[in-house]
Amino acid sequence: MANTLALLFHRGGEGLVPRARTAAARALALRLADCPGIDRVAAVTSHPDAWSGLPVELFPDPPGPWRFGERLAQVIESLKPSRLLYFSAGSGVLLSAEELERLVKMALGHEPFAVFNNFFSSDFALLVPPAPEVLQGLPRDNPMGMWLHRAGYRCYELPRSAATLMDLDTPGELQLLALCQELPPELARVVASLPRERASRVVELLATVGKELFLIGRVGGDMARYLDREAACRVRILSEERGMEALDRPAQGLVRTLLSSLGTGPREVVAALSELADGVVWDTRPYLAAHGLWPLPEDRFACDLLDIDQVRTPLLRELAQGCLAAPIPFLLGGHSLVSGGLYLACELAWRGKPAPPERWAPLPIPG
Repeated sequence: MANTLALLFHRGGEGLVPRARTAAARALALRLADCPGIDRVAAVTSHPDAWSGLPVELFPDPPGPWRFGERLAQVIESLKPSRLLYFSAGSGVLLSAEELERLVKMALGHEPFAVFNNFFSSDFALLVPPAPEVLQGLPRDNPMGMWLHRAGYRCYELPRSAATLMDLDTPGELQLLALCQELPPELARVVASLPRERASRVVELLATVGKELFLIGRVGGDMARYLDREAACRVRILSEERGMEALDRPAQGLVRTLLSSLGTGPREVVAALSELADGVVWDTRPYLAAHGLWPLPEDRFACDLLDIDQVRTPLLRELAQGCLAAPIPFLLGGHSLVSGGLYLACELAWRGKPAPPERWAPLPIPG
């Protein structure tokens, strides 16, 4: 009989994004505990106190640095599941109980196999069987799909949606999440104080014919196809560095070079972009990396929120100042913003409205 373990990796912390991840992980753990087919729910965590009162087995982080794959392999060797459902804290929060149950019970007729939310940048996955000797070398969870594919696993990817791709990584997607009315209560309280005006304007753009939205960053081809079907507005995309973190490669700086041609600094770039579109959704991390910058999360997140008083890095401060003064909405964040965040934005755009209008329909061919 299959022994199925649901395992969450949780780092905790006191800032906005860590608190949102904790709230999301706690809500997900409760749904997993009630999910038919799951035998045990466990969490690897740096903050065991965050899990008090929940039906979760805890594996507190050891002192000092540790490697993701080695820690994952240790838990698997300890609990010996035949099936593993892995989640990073902040992922899976929008999955329904029905979607979780379908994922847990997947049997694809071939072992070993793995099912990912995103093959190229994994946030959660079903592994059958979870082989410690294969997983122990993983530096982090993002390259899990490619790692297991090379190890001989047959790999699958879930249909892309806000539920499968939303991962709480930055305040950018949290501002969109704050527009949802069906959040778990604890998560709703965390995001309640976030600004919503810029996110609301971006959502409105997506349902408005004649407007134009500019996407910048690690935007995938699936997103371009999805928006071509679902968005009423026109969409302009400047995309690069997909897999930048999963492949552990330096940013090449093409977006930086192209954007710099619009102006000498971030303020001028923002002003130029404001003339090209009615709103901008910007995964700024490739832009920062191409400048040789990787500020502390607190600094990046303050810039995402356009909280100028809390931004210490000069380039980020100038970027936030420009976006705050811009006549159009700029929504800043990381990869999840232009992935799960945009799927969610499109879903929100059409709630309470008729279905998105058909762009065109084939003419009937006379018989």
